Order: sequence, then C-alpha cells, then structure tokens
Amino acid sequence: MPLVCDYLVLGSGIAGLSFALDAAAHGDVVIVTKRGRDESNTKYAQGGIASVLSHDDTFAAHVADTMAAGAGLCHDVVVELCVREGPGRIGMLRDIGVRFTGANSLETDADLDLAR
Repeated sequence: MPLVCDYLVLGSGIAGLSFALDAAAHGDVVIVTKRGRDESNTKYAQGGIASVLSHDDTFAAHVADTMAAGAGLCHDVVVELCVREGPGRIGMLRDIGVRFTGANSLETDADLDLAR
C-alpha cells in the first residue's frame, strides 16, 4: 500500500522540522530521515545560531561575515534573506519551547548566551 501525504520533508534537522510543524497545519506530513529521528547535521552544529539579537550588532555585519565565510559560494539575496529572518526564526523556536544556552526565560533575548 503506498504512503500518501500532502508534504514530504526530507531531513529531520532544524529546517526540516520547522517546515514540518508549519506544514502540519495545512495537511499530512511525512518526514524521511537518516538512521534515527534525532540524526541530523543540526545535532552536531557547534557554532550555534548566528543572528542579530543585540543593539551592538547589525544586519550588515552578519551579511558581510556570512559572505566572507562562504568564500564566494553564497548568493547575496539568499544571505540577506536568511540574516533578516534570523531573529524571527529564533523567536519561533523559543515560542515552541526550544531553550538556548543561557536562556532562562522564553520571553526576552536579554538572557541568551550571545558570543562571537
């Protein structure tokens, strides 16, 4: 018997699962993942999430850093979009209960562990 769904998500990392949560409000979702459901590149990420959350930081600085780190392989429009969407995505993750290092509250960014 074939498996039928409205949305097929390939990957169980933060991007795939975030999309799956949003898509589930609109239809049936199937997630395909490696070996186990917690096996993803997100699990092994060591650098945290780079985003503008401090008054001492700027979107322009993050765009420049990302473009430099990408060694000419990044598309400027995509980098700009990702950098601008960063604070909202972090807010969404906090809204669903994700706790970040140093985060004692789900309501403010003041208690997050911000580092270079």
